[in-house]
Amino acid sequence: MKARNKHLLQCLACLTIALAYFFLSYTPLQTELHLRPEWTCDILKTPEAAMQEALLPFKLGNKGGYFTHSGKVVTIADIPYKATFSKDFYALYSEDSKDIQVSRPNGSNAFMIYSPGFPFIQEDRVFVFAPGGSTIAFVNNSTGSVESEWEYAAPITAFNSSPKGSVVGYADGQLTIFDQFGKKKNELAPGGSDYPVILGADISQEGNYFACVSGLDPQRFVLYRDEGNYTKIIYHEFLKVNLTRQTKVYFSKNDRYVYFDSIDALGIVDTESGKAAHIPLSGTILDIQESPVDKSVFVLSRYQQKYYTITILEDCVKKIGQFSFEADAAFILADGNTLFVGKDNKISRLSISKS
Repeated sequence: MKARNKHLLQCLACLTIALAYFFLSYTPLQTELHLRPEWTCDILKTPEAAMQEALLPFKLGNKGGYFTHSGKVVTIADIPYKATFSKDFYALYSEDSKDIQVSRPNGSNAFMIYSPGFPFIQEDRVFVFAPGGSTIAFVNNSTGSVESEWEYAAPITAFNSSPKGSVVGYADGQLTIFDQFGKKKNELAPGGSDYPVILGADISQEGNYFACVSGLDPQRFVLYRDEGNYTKIIYHEFLKVNLTRQTKVYFSKNDRYVYFDSIDALGIVDTESGKAAHIPLSGTILDIQESPVDKSVFVLSRYQQKYYTITILEDCVKKIGQFSFEADAAFILADGNTLFVGKDNKISRLSISKS
């Protein structure tokens, strides 16, 4: 009887140790981000009616237009010189445009801009860069009238906008900040270089942060925060190699991170902590798109004109993979849990999921 009780106690002890080990050492299996191909459509096919579907913009080589989540090409246009597309408007323009027709995604006329220059559209925000390259006009997106116009002595070399403002960089190193109504808020010069020039700039969604790639010999990335009465530099970094072209600077939609091209890497700065990370990446960064699925970020880059790479980040900053392809033209667009990839005359839809 004693031997039996002793054996039972030994079994219970082993079971207790095994259960304790299981619960103490258990960690959930890591889930992975998946891209699943769903369809591919040809942009050269006859346009179709979209009914009530949302329209998404594309630009591939000398073709541009709009398509739907279901793969219908609704609007297709030949680009004679250049064009600008957003989810709200598009415009085709020539080298010497005097009047600019702005159209809606379905191809109908939205408004006319009676001002010469080169239009630029981001979402519902419309701008015109006047001939000569040193004047910017802020355009009313209902009437096409110019609400405000700013001229400067040096050519414009960088520009970006958000719902709460715009940032303009100039060849002489000047950086000017405007509010969403085209009123000048601030101007400064990052300086610190033998040859001052702003090669890339962006402003955050709320307009509280702005950043730029500035100067040659040396060149640096600078991140600013608007403190109301003054502007504070919260991060700066000297770049190892001078960029001699316009470069990508991009704020995440939640204003938490700012991304920039530093030739051999994607630079990422946390606007809250001021800490930076660098992800090796070859080629020129063309576009950065975000999805709410696992806070994923997709970076399109191009190497030697025809080789494209899409680099995938999760949680905004962690590289988890990439894939490459060869093409004459390409684009990416993220919309919810979907990534669209354009290659020459094809657009493919990939669903984004975590499992």
